[in-house]
Amino acid sequence: MHDKSMFINGYPESAQVSSLRLDFEALGFNGYKLDGINNNSRVDFTNRIDKLSTDLQLNFSYTNSPSLIANVSHLKVYFNENLVTVLPINEQLSIVKNTVKHSLKLNAKYIQDYNQVRFELVGYYDLRCQDYFSRSIWTEINKSSNITLNQKQLAIDSRLEYLPEPFFDAKDYSKLSLPFVFAKTPNTKTIEAAATLSSWFGAQADWRGADFPVVINKALEQHSVVFITNDSKPDFLKDYPDVEKPTVEIISSPVHRYSKMLLILGRDEEDLKTAVTGLAFGHKVMTGRSASIEAINQLPLRKAYDAPRWLRADRPVHFDELTDFDTQLQAQGLNNGPVKLNIRFAPDLFTWREKGIPITLQYRSTPESEALDSRLNMLINQKFISGYLLDNDESTLNTTKTLLPLIANTDTTQNAENFSLNGINLATRNELNFDFRFGVLKKGECAIAPPGGEFGVIDGNSNIDVSGFDHYIALPDLNVFANSGFPYTKYADLQQTLVLVDQQPSAKSLTLLFNLTGHFGAITGYPTHRMSVAHLNQDADLDDKDIIVIAKPSSVADELEQDAQTNMLLSNNQRAIKQAIYNGAYDEQTTEQIQVSVKSSGDMAVITAYQSPFDSERSIVSLNATSEKAFALLDNALMDSQLLTQLKGSAAVINSQGVKTIKTDEQYFVGHIPVHTLVWFHLSDHPFILALLSVLTLLLISFILWRLLQALTHKRLAEGDK
Repeated sequence: MHDKSMFINGYPESAQVSSLRLDFEALGFNGYKLDGINNNSRVDFTNRIDKLSTDLQLNFSYTNSPSLIANVSHLKVYFNENLVTVLPINEQLSIVKNTVKHSLKLNAKYIQDYNQVRFELVGYYDLRCQDYFSRSIWTEINKSSNITLNQKQLAIDSRLEYLPEPFFDAKDYSKLSLPFVFAKTPNTKTIEAAATLSSWFGAQADWRGADFPVVINKALEQHSVVFITNDSKPDFLKDYPDVEKPTVEIISSPVHRYSKMLLILGRDEEDLKTAVTGLAFGHKVMTGRSASIEAINQLPLRKAYDAPRWLRADRPVHFDELTDFDTQLQAQGLNNGPVKLNIRFAPDLFTWREKGIPITLQYRSTPESEALDSRLNMLINQKFISGYLLDNDESTLNTTKTLLPLIANTDTTQNAENFSLNGINLATRNELNFDFRFGVLKKGECAIAPPGGEFGVIDGNSNIDVSGFDHYIALPDLNVFANSGFPYTKYADLQQTLVLVDQQPSAKSLTLLFNLTGHFGAITGYPTHRMSVAHLNQDADLDDKDIIVIAKPSSVADELEQDAQTNMLLSNNQRAIKQAIYNGAYDEQTTEQIQVSVKSSGDMAVITAYQSPFDSERSIVSLNATSEKAFALLDNALMDSQLLTQLKGSAAVINSQGVKTIKTDEQYFVGHIPVHTLVWFHLSDHPFILALLSVLTLLLISFILWRLLQALTHKRLAEGDK
């Protein structure tokens, strides 16, 4: 057995120190304006487990109302609720231009995992009689304000109990970047293992997004994942000991001791898949530097639409099942933020002729004077839906039934008249806001300060119910694929998904695949551990599978019979690509010329979606790139939030100038609805056919009744003759 000690601590070099500038705007700060009521604002920032922050400095400027009185008006600054300083306001009344700049040192000994800088305005414009709602009381913080600091990298222990840290740190709000390192171009089983791991990390990263660049046989000076079998080791770990079981280890990088390597080890590629699955489902019980996967109990197959981050469809879902922390459903004070809930729906809910999704809302609040009108406003994705007056009785639990309206989507229904223009988009994650607005009673010419102690609570027994909806959707629809991963994410473990790649997939194409499965993990909150991967030149079973193709447009299936399923798939793929590039205007006789054009078109990517030729209920999405740079274009289009909204229809052509979407193949429908609804839905745009069908149905019923009555008459007559 080789000695592992040389890999435990790596090599002693100086820790990296990086300088950061955290702009308020980038930190999501929106409390620039302070007044007599909204007199507090906060900016938050975090500190990673593997970083030591030093030399913190708060750089900000602000402008005051000229009406504020000096000596009694001031601005207080807190760091993690420790008072940093008190700044006078309008100290020299003769100054009209009163923008003030400050640079304050923040004491590093107060720094925590989650940090907060708080500003509090104490403003007076009249010492005798003051209305706190007066527009004379204000201070505005400049948007160019920022926090600067230095971060020194820490050499933390190599311990599995830290997972997913330091590879993913929930305290880091930036996009996750985690390289995957292979000794050589990975085979299909290794790709499956890496895709499963990327989906697990993608689920951890959630809204931050994740990038998994593929590196071949190179050690990196940053946290990374390395896939190793006994027969395939990268040069920088060529002497690393063999393993006898699927194993997960953490070591310091041989080239940089402050960076960690997560090693996925196995006797062969099948072991790598076992090791990753063990990590995804058992990391909470792993301790120490190394853990072997003795056995994995049979994991049950996921059921359709049961993704952890999707609203379940078998019963009403209560709000307290959707919360991330204990007080999430509670708002406090006049200057309260809204109660927020993030909700994802199955994107194929059949909502034709439905006004919205039922919601039973229960809420309560502190009692107030009957002279006051306090309100609860409900918003979806920052758009107002409805509002309610708050009851003055403290013992009352108010209950109301309402509907969450749906966004019009002409691509997935045949009649958009039944949908509201503002509301829930089934394909994306939706933010539901409940905003309590408390009134304050003004007495005489002067208003007393707000009493405080105002509370509003959305009861956890409030619920949303989609159990009465069927599942039926029109495809292809790239918007649904890009935002919800559908139809592949119908099963959270991707048990019915097959990915086809080139015989020798490039690093960029694999990066695209792992970023895509990471995106699926963020959508479902579950690893894609049952997804299958095959090469295009394999005679893979394509029946009863939703298929993703990641390849170059000119890919061919070598060594297969001409009538093999994969060749049929590639022929359909070529046709879809040509339709996309030439916007449906092409001639079969110009096939050779078009093929040359595709090959020589430079850096261009094409996403096409179409019905599987092997199963009418199945779908194919093909991600094709003419070059390595074009794979990066594809990746950017699928992961960039702005470009993502541009992906629509059944095909998209992507180049350096942007995204062009095209509608090519005819629609097809997947899912199931009752027969009578199916007929009415598909004939709703053809009233004459519906009328004719109705007449024929009535005639048929009349004929059946006539024959029945005739038979009864003959029976009575026959009985009379006897």
